[in-house]
Amino acid sequence: MRRPGARARALITQLVVSVAWMWISRLTSQPCSATARTIRRRGPPAHCESNLGLPTMHSLVSQTNAIHGSRIASVAQRPAVVLQRSMTSIRHGCRPSLHVTRLRAMPFCTFDSHRSSCPSVRSAQQLPSSQLIRTFSNARRVKQRRSPAEKLQREIVVPELCTIGRLASILEVSAEGLLQTADAMGESVPSEAMPLSRELLELLALEHNATLKIKMVDVHRAPRPPPDVFEALPLRPPVVTLMGHVDHGKTSLLDAFRGSKVAEGEAGGITQGISAFIVDPGTPRAITFIDTPGHELFAAMRQRGATATDLILLVVAIESGVQDTTREAIRYALDSGTPLVVAANKADKAGADEQIEKLKQQLLQEGVMLEGMGGEVPLVPVSATKRMNLDELRDTLLLQAELLELHAPPTGRAEGVVIEATVHKGLGHLTTALVQSGRLKVGDHVVVGTTYGKVRVLQDESGNKMSEALPSTPVRFSGLKDLPSSGDELIVVESEKRAREVSEFRSDKLVLEREAAASQRRGRRVRNVIQVPVVIKADSQGSLEAVKEGLAHYPTSLVELSTVRAAVGAFSEGDIQLAASVKADMIGFNVPISKKLDVLATQAGVTVRSYDVIYKLVDGVKEVLEAKIPPAIDSVATGKAEVQEVFQLTLNRKDRREGMFKKTFVAGSRVVSGQAAATSKVAVMRGEEQLYDGHVISLKHFKQEVKTLKKGAECGIILHEFGEFEKGDMIVFYEHVPRKINLYDSEEDQQGRKVF
Repeated sequence: MRRPGARARALITQLVVSVAWMWISRLTSQPCSATARTIRRRGPPAHCESNLGLPTMHSLVSQTNAIHGSRIASVAQRPAVVLQRSMTSIRHGCRPSLHVTRLRAMPFCTFDSHRSSCPSVRSAQQLPSSQLIRTFSNARRVKQRRSPAEKLQREIVVPELCTIGRLASILEVSAEGLLQTADAMGESVPSEAMPLSRELLELLALEHNATLKIKMVDVHRAPRPPPDVFEALPLRPPVVTLMGHVDHGKTSLLDAFRGSKVAEGEAGGITQGISAFIVDPGTPRAITFIDTPGHELFAAMRQRGATATDLILLVVAIESGVQDTTREAIRYALDSGTPLVVAANKADKAGADEQIEKLKQQLLQEGVMLEGMGGEVPLVPVSATKRMNLDELRDTLLLQAELLELHAPPTGRAEGVVIEATVHKGLGHLTTALVQSGRLKVGDHVVVGTTYGKVRVLQDESGNKMSEALPSTPVRFSGLKDLPSSGDELIVVESEKRAREVSEFRSDKLVLEREAAASQRRGRRVRNVIQVPVVIKADSQGSLEAVKEGLAHYPTSLVELSTVRAAVGAFSEGDIQLAASVKADMIGFNVPISKKLDVLATQAGVTVRSYDVIYKLVDGVKEVLEAKIPPAIDSVATGKAEVQEVFQLTLNRKDRREGMFKKTFVAGSRVVSGQAAATSKVAVMRGEEQLYDGHVISLKHFKQEVKTLKKGAECGIILHEFGEFEKGDMIVFYEHVPRKINLYDSEEDQQGRKVF
């Protein structure tokens, strides 16, 4: 038979060797697979090279032969292979697991003979330890593991508020792995939904060989242009905020400017909301006015009006002079540096000149330096009802505005501030805003606080439709997803996607701030106070803030108001169902309730309280809180008996009552004041010391049991489990009388008293 040729012998040899290696790989265990994966990823530990040195491929084969008891030829005589995991197993003292991969396209290529022709397959003696433990799929795809210093770092971009899941997706790793890495660093991640700090983001990025770049998500107002560019911009109308005490004539003065009768229709004769309008728009004498409430509970509204204005018009009735709200307005003007103009209203009455001079002295004491008295603040005597000196007042305001050089770009993306927000039946969320720069148009995408939307309807203060609004123009628009808060900034952005991104970022940031504030309160001691739940509804966002402000001043030592829901809009069935579930009262401000809902609330046992004047609401809620406070129990004396003699009785068991002993002591007494009643509580007093507090077992007049005895009567008294009487002791008969507690009572008044 013909012997096989050289090629056939080579193929047979290759087949035998491949089968042999396959069986070796299957029969040997793999205890160090996890260790091998770790070393492939991170490199071998440093102690391995120092203890065992760097074995070559030849010594590795020799050790493998000795362990398996088989003879393997020299590496130079076999097909080129890579012994994966064997190196790891031997270096860590474990049983080796061999995994042989034949190098395709070079079946007889050896490490020694192809050192120059196969540069990607190097000799084992020349490879560092981190490159030995590697799986080669074929000779054309040999990848050498680089050390951390040799690897090229990549740059990743993350948002300002980045969660562990978001970072994991950017780094293309698992969130669980990042959590384990953070734990190993000693950094705790409370929740996967919580954004990570910048420091932790940088550490995790460095662990995965990446540099961090924070993407700024929020939008801000455009910076003020350079002086030369700013002075070249056109002038805008001044924004004037009217401030002053309640019922000093602010709204009447505005009615005189625009020829309306708004003041006549206000509930209680006072302004309870903020409004804005422009007089003579499109002319050089155009002025935008912001009317603020004068009641003390509307401080937040007045502060927003002061920060969104160019001038403050302080209206003071000369007959009333400077009041608390007047001082508050002066403080706003002085603290913010806003120019001030004083309108001395009701100057048409008799004796006005003397009252004006008195007013000037009061203003001087408050730090207002008037013209003619060494200052620059003008004072104009006016009369809103008689329309006296109104033109002079407008000229004064325009002159002050001219000195301020009010410039604003009439084009570009609009920026502004929210003045008021409410829910309109046909338009939804209706927002009153003041455009401060740029041009607001229908169809613009806006970000307002934590909400966003598209301007769908644009109106002026009278409800007339507009296509665009220029700087210093008050507008009303609809289209926001949620109701904004008064004072929020309005900024136009390029797209709905950008607006949504900014809104979500601000909402997440607000949640973080609330959670941080809540975490500070967790460690506080829980107070034993009565919670009174309420559902609050108001007609506008500003009114809702005023109601909250008014209800936040009550002391909370005994009872505390718990707001279950506070929203803008009319009452709904959902409000009634919520109030019924938590047994809450419903408080409405300028919000009517339909007959259907009134009947539904009555059936559900829910009390609905509706008000149209703010101070009446505050007083009504105060009565509700005081009704929830349990009364104090006072001990009031109804009579006193003085002990004259003490008698001792020896009683059989059948003659004893509960509280009597075998030797029972009887106090022979005389009623000295009031009356002694057998059903009353009693206290035994010896001087100022109280010896006993209990009740009467027996009250006898001579030998007859009686219920009551009046002053001067003699009696014998047996008390429950007490007999240590002495002559001269006073037995006080008293009753528990409840006493109503007010919210502003002191702690001493809230305790029960003993009136002996």
